[in-house]
Amino acid sequence: MTAGSRLAALAVLALMLAMHGAVPFLAVPTLGHAVWTTGFAQSFANDSVLAIHAANFGAPRPAAIAFGLAGAWPAALLVAAGLHPADAYSVMAALWLSLAFFSAYGLARLGGVSVGRAIGGAALWLTMPIVWAHAEYCMLGLGIALLPFYFLCALLLLREPRPGRSALYVLACVVAALMDGYTFVMFVAGASLLGAWLFMRSPARRSVLLRRALPVHLAGVAAACVLYISYVGTSHYETAPLEAFRAWSLDLAFLAVPSEGVHWIPDALGWSSARSEERFFGDRSVWRTTFAAPLVLGALWAWWRMRRSTVLATGLLAALLLGFYMALGPSLKIQATRPPGDQTGKAMAAEHALAPTGSAGLSSRVPGLRDMRAAYRWLALTVFSAWLLLMLWLSAGQRAALLLAAAVGLLNLPHIAQKWNEDAHNREMFLRIDADLVQDLRRFLGRGERVAFLPYGNDVLVNYLAARLGLVSYNIGGDKNLAEARRHWPETLRQIPMASMEEGFPAQALLLLARGEADALVLPYIDLLWAAHRWPGPTVFKESLRPVVAAMRKTNLVSVTERDHYALIRLDAAARAAGAVELEAAVLRHLCAPPICLRRDRFASPGSPAALAPGQFRVRVYGAGVSNGQGRVEALSAQSGFRHASIALLARPGGGESSLLAEGYLNLPHRVEDLELRVSPGEGDMLRVDGYEVLPRPRPAAKVP
Repeated sequence: MTAGSRLAALAVLALMLAMHGAVPFLAVPTLGHAVWTTGFAQSFANDSVLAIHAANFGAPRPAAIAFGLAGAWPAALLVAAGLHPADAYSVMAALWLSLAFFSAYGLARLGGVSVGRAIGGAALWLTMPIVWAHAEYCMLGLGIALLPFYFLCALLLLREPRPGRSALYVLACVVAALMDGYTFVMFVAGASLLGAWLFMRSPARRSVLLRRALPVHLAGVAAACVLYISYVGTSHYETAPLEAFRAWSLDLAFLAVPSEGVHWIPDALGWSSARSEERFFGDRSVWRTTFAAPLVLGALWAWWRMRRSTVLATGLLAALLLGFYMALGPSLKIQATRPPGDQTGKAMAAEHALAPTGSAGLSSRVPGLRDMRAAYRWLALTVFSAWLLLMLWLSAGQRAALLLAAAVGLLNLPHIAQKWNEDAHNREMFLRIDADLVQDLRRFLGRGERVAFLPYGNDVLVNYLAARLGLVSYNIGGDKNLAEARRHWPETLRQIPMASMEEGFPAQALLLLARGEADALVLPYIDLLWAAHRWPGPTVFKESLRPVVAAMRKTNLVSVTERDHYALIRLDAAARAAGAVELEAAVLRHLCAPPICLRRDRFASPGSPAALAPGQFRVRVYGAGVSNGQGRVEALSAQSGFRHASIALLARPGGGESSLLAEGYLNLPHRVEDLELRVSPGEGDMLRVDGYEVLPRPRPAAKVP
């Protein structure tokens, strides 16, 4: 490459980075997932440049990032060097996109494309909507962008498995696994398929492929899997039902017709179709990223023209078809729309599709494949294979190939000015999170304090807040990360239902303070998931949290600080001076309510079953009269009659004063929705039941390490 060619390549790359929004100090490609990722990066940086677990959120155990360590750790180095997390994210994205660009250039040159056309081919790859329109999914978009890097390493290995190329291939496998699981599986499947095809079609090279390339391939995949599993602590996550695979599968209408508001030229020409989550299954990523018919059809023609010229062409066709078949998911869809009354679009029944594809068994049983719920993403392998077939055709010097590449690139382009404004606004919102929320919270929370943001959910914004403030928060963003963190939370917090403010919520929350399991509670008025995607977030929970704050304030045990975006709850000085058992009893005296506590003082009307969370409880029944001690108090599930505990009545000689009739303990390993207490007197007993209480067993404060 001449000096002029280098300058041309850098200029084209700069334009591509601007199109992607990966321009530090000016723009950020996305907001929500950038906030999520840089929360991990900031937490790593708070600890050490070698740290790969976050200690500021997901407590009590340090949290591994479920995917994207290959992005979060470099961003942590940049944060440690002094960059704001927003700019660290943009630099990190720009570095990986640059590697993708030059890898695409290298692949084109490997296929015989001239320097100038190879630069254009690399730019064409970064215009693919399957790449840039996935920026809001952060590491998924970067993983797809890096497919040329992964396959360049694979083809170099298959050509000549020298030690340097073998090491590079193993590195590519590890990077792929730590970047994004979807693209790692695509890479392994595609590289295996190409290797098998070359083994079949190249008898003279079979010995080298079998003895040298195959062991390196297996070693790379094994090393990547072992490292990933060792890091995150699990080999797979909960498998989604087939209805989810079907909802997030490729609809052929999306492949053929671009979605309105995504592509500049198709919108200008009126070729686009309006689509929304109210009408179609899945979410907008399913139809925003999958327009690829011109490229795929052109690639099929390219294969026909090049099938005899290079053995690689048919191998790429096989990879293209594999990706396409898997992207279809369990059922064939063409303009499939949600039925009337469907409120979520999260699941799609088989009857709403045209026909089964036969891949249901693969999606539900095969390791790796069963974790790829968003089946449409397999289209990335199709698009990459199609792009490389087009590069092979371009190497033949065919003018038609050049015209097709130019047409595909133009059709792929987003609304350039609009996208730049959105990416620049992402950075502005990122900085405003610091100014509006981080700085405000810093006035009231100190580094190292244990904090619970309640009610909890998929709290993406907490990753960033806790790391920037140096807190130790139980909350964490990311479905997989949240599921792992909840396994280790204190029992008090585990008993609080996700995203719920039931009748007993104020008491449950204050018990975290009373038991010493949290130093402060933050009740956010904003949605901590969606506020991370667009700031400032509306105060959607302020009204529903007002009664909760009022109930806590009435206990006279806490101090309450109310701000624009949240309420902060702490124990007051007098409460902090009390013992843990006394403080817990005081909370329950003021705020006894299901599902953590039951109490009834009188029976003006018949009682009804009540919900009770799992845990250990002390049961007391009060009343008056005569008892010989042979009767029982039974705790039962009203519907099934299952007996959870049986407690003996105390022997009583008689008397009209209300006092203790029975005392015992109840252990519930699981939540019970319909608990009843039934008093069965012994023979000759004459009793009056005045009330009862079912309170958590007192225990000393459980400090979280």
